[in-house]
Amino acid sequence: MANVAVQRIQNASNSAGLLLQEIEKRFNDVQRRAFELFQMRGQVLGHDLDDWIRAEHEVMGWPAAELAETDREYKVEVSLPGFDAKQVEVTATPAHIVVHANCTTEKKTEEERIVWTEFGLNDVYRRFNLPQPIDPDKVSATLDQGLLKITAAKAEAAKATPVAAAAA
Repeated sequence: MANVAVQRIQNASNSAGLLLQEIEKRFNDVQRRAFELFQMRGQVLGHDLDDWIRAEHEVMGWPAAELAETDREYKVEVSLPGFDAKQVEVTATPAHIVVHANCTTEKKTEEERIVWTEFGLNDVYRRFNLPQPIDPDKVSATLDQGLLKITAAKAEAAKATPVAAAAA
């Protein structure tokens, strides 16, 4: 089991802004690809959800994931076969967990003529919107046999402080 580095962002900053801009760019790419699929089908209506899901898988490399919750924390599991811990980035903000995994796989052989291949760039983004805020300083991640496990402690609820009544 290998530890995965976690970038922690407490409040909106340039780092969070740049990350969210990259994800927005990816969603724009998904939208563009879904429209291309629609056009390739002769612009026949009724398959928009299929086009969108196919485009997400092509552009984002959408891996299987699960979000579980206890009273104190969230647990996220993401399937990332073929990646090692150095190729995975986890970013935690109070409202989100973002997973980015990136690797290039080259398959070369002198003995065979490759007819087609799916090896190459493998670039995956997943963003998890959390139901309640978390404490980014209490997020950890490990990668074991292609399964990324992230644990994120929920943020402590703000405690009410009594306000003294002003004398009239």
